[in-house]
Amino acid sequence: MRLSLLLAAAALLPARAFACGGMFCDAANPVDQAAERIVFAFDNGKVNTEVQITYQGEDDDFAWVVPVPAEPELYASNDALFTQLANATVPQFSLISDSTGGFSLGCAASAEMGFNAREDGDYGGVSVVGEATVGPYDTVTLQATDGDVLIQWLQDQGYSLPDTLGAALDPYVAAGQYFVALKLSSNKTTGDLAPLGMRYTGTAASIPIQLTAIAATPDLPIEVFVLGPSRAVPDNYLHVEINQAAIDWYGGGTNYRAVVSKAVDEAGGQAFATDYVGPAAGLVTLWAPGIVNVEGLSTVSDPIAWLESIVYSGLPGSSQLNAVLLRYVPAPPGVDDATFLSCPGCYTGLVSAPDFDPVEATAAVDDEVFSVLEEQQARLDAATTVTRLFTTMDPAEMTADPFFTFNEDLPQEVSNVHTATDHSHQSLTGNITSRSLELEDGRIFRFPDANTPTLEQVDSPAALLVEDLGASGEGTVLFDGADQAHADADAFSNGCATSESAGAFAPLLILAAGVMRRRRV
Repeated sequence: MRLSLLLAAAALLPARAFACGGMFCDAANPVDQAAERIVFAFDNGKVNTEVQITYQGEDDDFAWVVPVPAEPELYASNDALFTQLANATVPQFSLISDSTGGFSLGCAASAEMGFNAREDGDYGGVSVVGEATVGPYDTVTLQATDGDVLIQWLQDQGYSLPDTLGAALDPYVAAGQYFVALKLSSNKTTGDLAPLGMRYTGTAASIPIQLTAIAATPDLPIEVFVLGPSRAVPDNYLHVEINQAAIDWYGGGTNYRAVVSKAVDEAGGQAFATDYVGPAAGLVTLWAPGIVNVEGLSTVSDPIAWLESIVYSGLPGSSQLNAVLLRYVPAPPGVDDATFLSCPGCYTGLVSAPDFDPVEATAAVDDEVFSVLEEQQARLDAATTVTRLFTTMDPAEMTADPFFTFNEDLPQEVSNVHTATDHSHQSLTGNITSRSLELEDGRIFRFPDANTPTLEQVDSPAALLVEDLGASGEGTVLFDGADQAHADADAFSNGCATSESAGAFAPLLILAAGVMRRRRV
């Protein structure tokens, strides 16, 4: 890490919190910055900044430059903080079925789909609720009418599952439960760097995005978690609220990132959406007193028993934990690390660790993992509120570093859980005859084709609201598309998809760009 390159320049900057930075490498082996997550925590005049960056390229070609405003105390972070916060606050879009149906139809039909979110053509008994890439995994969320059909569908998609599993799934199928399947991405070429922590004097947070632009990929996704006394908001960037009509509800909301990206572009390219705001207490548990008996662990001389005392303790998983465990108790030849750690006792007698020293091994895992998790938990416990903000940016848009501030006057809770209701009617033969979708804000879209619901004809912006927020007050609304959005829903439901509505939103980019030029950068 080439911290020294920017320390001198950083000393000239105000005492705010800075995170991430840029990456430099040999031109023959370029490394692009593909995503980043940042956690800010504030305590007694100190800023704790922890940064995790996902990149494309070889580890050996990577260099990480981190600008800071003052001489920092550097410390090890842990992936578990980012994973747990992300999982607890990730936006969720659920489609609820209203089997009783019942809206007046206008000139189109209403509908009732049951749980069928999107049916696969070859296996009509399987409904794909959502698909996403999560870390190194390809995931799919499903419902099914038959366990055997579900297993067959998964096998055809490359999931290695036994035929006999279908019968075991039937009780869950009968109960209408969902199924989440995971497999490693076949073309996975990215990885998560070990995160870095920095602690220094400061009162606010910022991302040196201009440096990031040096090696950023297009539409770089940026997740910001702020732990503090109240809700955090962008101070010199705009704030957007997405138009939920742009969400692919029948696909599980997997286009959320694309919707935010479009909304940010409509606001001029420098804006954040708020994914979640809520109490910090109980949101994430990284460490709890007694979760691991460190003193007792140092007396466990059998390496398998020592390993099991940790992997079955309830500690959150992380690459840092895996690394230190495998350093002292390596997997047997021919067994991959993940399989070994999932069941150490399955390989009793095959593990070779003749020089295993429980005192040394326990001291190492305590220093590298336990103490880090304990300190991270203390910062979570000291916070009142957790805010998750999200944006995507192109390198050309990274012309001003975003700053964040706290605002006690805005609502202190923003849910990450969103629902829409699918209303449908079926004929006596079970065929869907009409369908409509009702959003959280009361908008209703009645589909002319009950079997292929889509809102692609709705000509509305991705940003329902664009506003200028600050440290106090409710901010200034720059664009409010609610009235037009309801008009679009009415027109769509009456069989008159609105092509003229696009013109109503054309000034949005110009308006936002003008405001950004007047804002503090």
